[in-house]
Amino acid sequence: MGADIKMGRAAALLLAAAMVLSGCSAAQPQAGAGPSASPRPSSTQATPATPANPSTLQIVDGLGVNANIHNWRNGELKPAIDTIAEMGHLTWRVIVDRADWEQTRHGADPAVFDWAYYEQIYTQGKMADLFSTIAYINSKPGQKVSVNVMGGVPEWMGGTEIRPEFEDYWVRMIASMVHFGRVDRKLDFTLLSPMNESDWNGIEGPQVGPGQYVRLMHKLSDALDKLGLSDIRFVGPDTASADKAVDEYLPAMLNDGVVTDRTAHFGIHSYDGTSAGAPDAFAALGGPDMNVWVTEFSGPCPGCDTGAPNPGDWDAAQDSAGMAIELLRGGVAGLQFYDAWDGYYEHHNSMGFWGLLAYDPVTHSYTPRKNYYVMRQLFEFVPPGSALIDCSSSTESVAVACFMDPGSSRLVVYGSNSSGQDQQVEVTLNHHDETLPMDSFHTDSASNMGQGPRAQLSHGHTILTVGARSVFTLASHPAP
Repeated sequence: MGADIKMGRAAALLLAAAMVLSGCSAAQPQAGAGPSASPRPSSTQATPATPANPSTLQIVDGLGVNANIHNWRNGELKPAIDTIAEMGHLTWRVIVDRADWEQTRHGADPAVFDWAYYEQIYTQGKMADLFSTIAYINSKPGQKVSVNVMGGVPEWMGGTEIRPEFEDYWVRMIASMVHFGRVDRKLDFTLLSPMNESDWNGIEGPQVGPGQYVRLMHKLSDALDKLGLSDIRFVGPDTASADKAVDEYLPAMLNDGVVTDRTAHFGIHSYDGTSAGAPDAFAALGGPDMNVWVTEFSGPCPGCDTGAPNPGDWDAAQDSAGMAIELLRGGVAGLQFYDAWDGYYEHHNSMGFWGLLAYDPVTHSYTPRKNYYVMRQLFEFVPPGSALIDCSSSTESVAVACFMDPGSSRLVVYGSNSSGQDQQVEVTLNHHDETLPMDSFHTDSASNMGQGPRAQLSHGHTILTVGARSVFTLASHPAP
């Protein structure tokens, strides 16, 4: 994307921010009282976007996967969750599909919660599977859950849209789901993405423009506060088009102080490795207190939404690694791979085959694809809170992203050689002068995260030979 476009967006967003600061936005709602009430995180509790260390580009706090709950099947999904959790401390975008669990309009007043009615809904079918899936993920140390609602709403509510007269019913439906999970099931999650690709065709999620999106999020924020759930933060708008997210949804969000305050991560989707300048826009604003997550990304998988089996070829896996590097170096702080495992999606009425894990319907078992190892080489060595640090590669065909884990002082280089030849490359970690041994791992068409010869980092430089068409990781040992 050209610099002129980025500057134009930055100027527009600065104007929107000025309107918020000058008092054009709505006042922040007060938290409601209740047994589960907890204060909403303030700006001092958030991870800083631009730390003082000159080598740090951004803090990475949301590496993980999308996770479709419709494979739960009385716990059959547990081995798949085990295998994904082995990849590291992840963020799980847990998906319930579709947003239609209130099949008929209930009650004359959408402000009234009939908890007996909701008890029946949330203890059976896909809603029970949602909460069982989250509970099992919660049982795994170091895992974080973000709940996402995908697909259209009930026909009476609008189907492919949310009709204005039923907005408050939609708010009650979403708020009741959060309350049941947190209060009744006592599950551990504080992130919520209540709709998906609202800028698209009404199938991936209801068609909701920027103005209505902000109005709905404001209402939902108020409802959650009244239920004592002030610590729930939003991830959104989760649009299909990153350009629309930046150009249309973000200015509208910035003009509402409640929505701005409630949004922890500005969520976009990217299947081409670009982020439409979203991190640049936030950098130009000097805030607000949220960072950018790409909540869906993956290398190409033609037909995988409509029942065509994943080709499982190496090229697609390496493309995924290249996209991850490009997005991280472009300033995003979180990446959730689409998808953790193959599974049925109601809104497509077909199996999806994007999974890191391939599902065998005969044996009811899961097997890692190449993408699993490519992503594990990133996720396993880069825990939440790691800093993306300034580094460079001497060879154009070898892209690298480098990290430091402040907790352990481990240095990590994640790279991809897109050329068809072995490459000797020098990687330089700018502003670092350490001399350390580094373990090496590689995945290519013939090997899966194989361990290679140890590399030597000397005064912030290392020279290594990278195999043709391969993805590699270098990792120093954690400090004792």
